[in-house]
Amino acid sequence: MTNERWWNLYDNLWRIICDINGRGPVKMSPKSSATGPSIGQRARGLVESLNVPAAEMAAVVVSGGIGSALSGKMNKNVDKAMLLRGEKCPRIVFRLVTLYLCMSSLEKATRCVQQVTSLLPSFLAADDEQSKSRLHLFIGCLLYVRSQYGKLDDGARFHVISHLIRETVSCGKSILATSGMNKDDSSDSGGIFKEMGSIQNLIHKDRVLAAVTDETTYMKTLISDRTVQALDERNNETLSIERNSKKAFDDELQNVLKTVLTWDENRRVAVQLSHEEQQQNVTEKWIHMLRSLMDERGPWSATPFPNNIVNRWKLDRTEDSWRRRPKLRRNYHFDERLCHPPSTSTATENETSNVINESKSGVIHIPEQMKKFLLKGIRRITDEGGPESCENDSSQSEDSFMDTSADIQFSELVRTSSGLKDVGQDKVDASSLEVDTSEVLTSVPCVLITPKRKLAGWLAVMKNVLHFSGEFLVEGTGGSAVFKNFSTSKGSDITKAENKQNLVKWSSPYDSETFLDLESGNKNKKPLKKVKRHRRWKIGKVKSVHWTRYLLQYTALEIFFQESVPPVFLNFASQKNAKEVGMLIVSTRNEFLFPKNVARDRTAMISFVDRRIAMEMAETARDRWRRREITNFEYLMILNTLAGRSYNDLTQYPVFPWVVADYSSETLDFSKASTFRDLSKPVGALDTRRFEIFEDRYHSFSDPDIPSFYYGSHYSSMGSVLYYLLRLEPFTSLHRSLQGGKFDHADRLFQSVEGSFRNCLSNTSDVKELIPEFFYMPEFLVNSNSYHLGVKQDGEPLKDVCLPPWAKGSPEMFIARNREALESEYVSSHLHDWIDLIFGHKQRGKPAVEAANIFYYLTYEGAVDVENMEDELQISAIEDQIANFGQTPIQIFRKKHPRRGPPIPIAHPLYFAPASINLTSILPATTHSPSAVLYVGVVDSNIVLVNQGLTLSVKIWLTTQLHSGGNFTFSSAQDPFFGVGSDVLSPRNIGSPLADNVELGSQCFAAMQTPLENFLVSCGNWENSFHVISLTDGRVVQSIRHHKDVVSCVAVTADSTILATGSYDTTVMVWDILRMRTPEKRVRNTHAEVLRKDIVIADAPSHILCGHDDIITCLYVSTDLDIVISGSKDGTCVFHTLREGRYIRSLKHPSGSAVSKLAASHHGRIVLYGDDDLSLHLYSINGKHLASSESNGRINCLELSKCGEFLVSAGDQGQIIVRSMNTLEVVRRYNGAGKIITSLTVTQEECFLVGTKDGALLVYSIENPQHRKTSPIWSIKS
Repeated sequence: MTNERWWNLYDNLWRIICDINGRGPVKMSPKSSATGPSIGQRARGLVESLNVPAAEMAAVVVSGGIGSALSGKMNKNVDKAMLLRGEKCPRIVFRLVTLYLCMSSLEKATRCVQQVTSLLPSFLAADDEQSKSRLHLFIGCLLYVRSQYGKLDDGARFHVISHLIRETVSCGKSILATSGMNKDDSSDSGGIFKEMGSIQNLIHKDRVLAAVTDETTYMKTLISDRTVQALDERNNETLSIERNSKKAFDDELQNVLKTVLTWDENRRVAVQLSHEEQQQNVTEKWIHMLRSLMDERGPWSATPFPNNIVNRWKLDRTEDSWRRRPKLRRNYHFDERLCHPPSTSTATENETSNVINESKSGVIHIPEQMKKFLLKGIRRITDEGGPESCENDSSQSEDSFMDTSADIQFSELVRTSSGLKDVGQDKVDASSLEVDTSEVLTSVPCVLITPKRKLAGWLAVMKNVLHFSGEFLVEGTGGSAVFKNFSTSKGSDITKAENKQNLVKWSSPYDSETFLDLESGNKNKKPLKKVKRHRRWKIGKVKSVHWTRYLLQYTALEIFFQESVPPVFLNFASQKNAKEVGMLIVSTRNEFLFPKNVARDRTAMISFVDRRIAMEMAETARDRWRRREITNFEYLMILNTLAGRSYNDLTQYPVFPWVVADYSSETLDFSKASTFRDLSKPVGALDTRRFEIFEDRYHSFSDPDIPSFYYGSHYSSMGSVLYYLLRLEPFTSLHRSLQGGKFDHADRLFQSVEGSFRNCLSNTSDVKELIPEFFYMPEFLVNSNSYHLGVKQDGEPLKDVCLPPWAKGSPEMFIARNREALESEYVSSHLHDWIDLIFGHKQRGKPAVEAANIFYYLTYEGAVDVENMEDELQISAIEDQIANFGQTPIQIFRKKHPRRGPPIPIAHPLYFAPASINLTSILPATTHSPSAVLYVGVVDSNIVLVNQGLTLSVKIWLTTQLHSGGNFTFSSAQDPFFGVGSDVLSPRNIGSPLADNVELGSQCFAAMQTPLENFLVSCGNWENSFHVISLTDGRVVQSIRHHKDVVSCVAVTADSTILATGSYDTTVMVWDILRMRTPEKRVRNTHAEVLRKDIVIADAPSHILCGHDDIITCLYVSTDLDIVISGSKDGTCVFHTLREGRYIRSLKHPSGSAVSKLAASHHGRIVLYGDDDLSLHLYSINGKHLASSESNGRINCLELSKCGEFLVSAGDQGQIIVRSMNTLEVVRRYNGAGKIITSLTVTQEECFLVGTKDGALLVYSIENPQHRKTSPIWSIKS
């Protein structure tokens, strides 16, 4: 038997034939459970190979079955094609019958006979010759099958076949033209053989042969057709494959071309951006070069220093480690018309404060022969500039330049340069200007928020830098509406590194002369102040990244940098964007500084400061504050930073408390509680009578949409910041812009500290607190730029701020006393109450209600969900409200803030108990020929000593933390708290031939601490070099010669990252100290051990500073203040910026004598000393003379305490004198055992280490009280 699957196929084929004929389903066999296409589907496919269309088959069924289609009788439902192809069905049926009768089981054969019997009338209805021949052949085949297979199944199959023969003959009798058979089927075998003979007589051989011939022809034709069909299918398949291959090739070619074009477009964009940035950098360097050549200390200066030119100043954004901004910088774009009354000014009523006009007082006289040279350089920059150049720039002509007088301004020289900005704010690293598109990790739209402007553009995070490309200025709040104007086709969301390894090009819908007014949503044509289009920050200099708020939404980042680089505030389109970009910057920075495959200390890795991390950092700062490790000012600045308060965003400026309540007394008495404000109450609750009004409003207020509140205004807002800083640029311009281009009425401006405080106690719309500048910056209280602020109602012009009597008319005294009040014990013991109100658990909820600390609801985070609002007008109104009327800081404490711990006098003896410091130890000279100690320094708990014979020694500095270590210990109550231990480096000579007449002193040496080793820098060598000496073994690690004459002095920053050297050649050079040195390797040879030296100091200086006319005698350098101060024998001090090396100002010694020594504190106080007049002179960092004091003798050493509040000097008199750095008043005098003091240093513990002329070392420290009663001065002999 054939395979069962084939029989299932044939059974289903029979079922389909029955369906077509209208006979209904006939179950030939059970359905197969085999997988794949069902047998019915395969059978149906076989029938469909008849090429009978479905419509034709339906017509057949409707007309009564397939037989009617084969009968040749025309029917309206039968297609002519059906008649032509109808012969195929009988052929299949007759073959299936034969197959079943021969090969199938008896049961299947019986069913087949029954089914075909019902179909015979339809198949035998035709009477054409072909049908007759086919009938003869069919009957003959049946007879043959009966003869061959009739004996199967015990003869039962014979009867089945005989029954089919009779039925066929009966149905086809008309065709056979013979009489039918009348014999019964139950005849005997003899009758059967007789029946066979009669049926055989009915078959004509010629018809059988004709039918066989027809079948043969049909099969050949069918085989041929199928072969042709197979060839056609193969040909079509081949053609299809070719077409698909061609299409795939075309698509691939198109994709490749598209990719090439995209990369080329991106390359063009990158090159254009790089070109624009380079042009911008060249422009700034050109401006800097012009200013350095033509300023008062430049070689082309027509008005050399000193002169009577009045310079204008503005705030420098540089921040120190306490986040103070104490410095001013030159304002080259001062509008001189603001110094005159509006009636005499040519400015119109609606003129804004953004107009650029140079100060006429800042005139620089340039000789005629230089003008063409300068103009040529400017023209070249302009010609090479990009299309972003402003129309006003190109309108400047050479003729108009040459027609001007000899008194020209800086801006007239550089007005044709594109993208002009106040140069110097951000140093652009020339090495990183070349844009590498493969390094771009992400590019995302954002808005750069600064106090002066909001600049929309793209931030690209690369592997080594952050690159911001500005596109257009934004007016208004700069909130969510601005991002609707960015192109949505590219980069509207964060671009992932794996998908976008290129810069995204975006074309602003606004031209370079357009402001985007978010309030009206319109594009307004206004003249733009030129802005810096490109800004770049090194990723390795990132110090921290804070996820913060803008307009009460967590959509912003504030990025802080090292080396006093101003922080950057960026607002993004969504919280998701801000968080992902911040995390990417942090991870990129960590990978850049600490590669995974490099073994390195990873303690300097940073984390992304989200809200949780900020709260943890606040708790750490709280604990340090309680232990008195940080001051009240430092702590408040840390809390402000962690709470999202930023100098960049005036709407959430840092907030400080009013601490003093007495503004009428001649002196402040910090022992009285009445001197201070009640820090447990908000400003609105300080006055009882006014608070009753607030309380009545709170309880009577009823509004279904607005919760009750005590105060409708806020303690910190943009208006209050501009109110206080009115006299200081850029806040002056911002105030005028807010007031429609003019100053507000004089009586409403900040005119008196006492008046402002009284107004905060009485006015129901004024509950503002203070800003940080009240505690460190006196310049904002003075109208130093001579603005015409108006005339008050009493006829008095408004000038400087009126100060309380206890300030003695001095802004510096006011700031110092206000800061002293902030650090007083009363404030220290009550400051936690104020912190609870502003940053802590009394900010919101039930504790806030109990403390009467509830403000208008839109000042709180979460009051509205702007990000999910759809009404743009409503969003704009809410953002305006939030931006202009105050924002409550982020709540960083959930529990009650603890009180500060008690003071620890031993930790700060100069401040709390200067009398407790005494001479406790004397270390005599260790050499047989004593010589003066020229230098004393402390580095990494080691004392570094250098004497006049250039002998270096290093000893252990023993403190209370080190008593149990080393080779030396004290003995219980008989020992002082501090002392000098054994030698770390035994005395050895580091001398090299010195230059003639060189003045050796402490200024010739500087100790520095690096992560791997400590070094001493020395100078004065005859070959014009300075040496770097290891404090581990005394060897010379590096010798650098770059000056043109003898190096006269050196100085190192407090963090040992920058070295400055001064020379007889009148220049100062700034050098980078390489912090990461590779381990040293020693290679042995047959003669000696050769050391492979590593570089500690960079081979070339980063800046060469000029300006002096004589030998440089002393230096001060600070990364915290971003400043280099140099003193010279020409009697002047010159100030330069450290990062950029740009000239700031000069100071002239009051008596004109040479500046012998200088000392500067991180609080911005500078002291000059000259041997000629034997006087000390105190200046502010902004060049204001504050005080002078006689030294009463020659001073050999001048040092500052580590807190920066005290000046310690000593000299030929043998006394150590401690003075205040605010007034130069003497705080304490210490006797020096009758010895001339030649060197001195103040340790971190506020001990004095003093070197004498006879080579001794004196130690002044807090002594053990028991030891003081029982022992004289204690000495050590080594």
